[in-house]
Amino acid sequence: MAREKGLSGRKGLASNEGMLFKFDTAGRQCIWMKDMRFSIDIIWLNSSNIITKLEENVSPNTYPRDFCQEDTLYVIELNAGVARAKGLSIGNKVDL
Repeated sequence: MAREKGLSGRKGLASNEGMLFKFDTAGRQCIWMKDMRFSIDIIWLNSSNIITKLEENVSPNTYPRDFCQEDTLYVIELNAGVARAKGLSIGNKVDL
């Protein structure tokens, strides 16, 4: 249940915070913006910690649309703009 809630209902994140979702097995993982109050960057990683998809500045107004990616073991949610500021892109390896 906590995984499904994610950042929903929170007023925001501190500049150095994010949320990491680790799934039991790699597969199709979807994120939605239900009850979100702020925009975020969403990053999908495979089992080798490689970024396979990156959605930037995802607005709460996108709900009920969901954002999905296959072969995902981890999803990271960050404040909108952090991925670009840190130079993250598809194909980058992320140290967790």
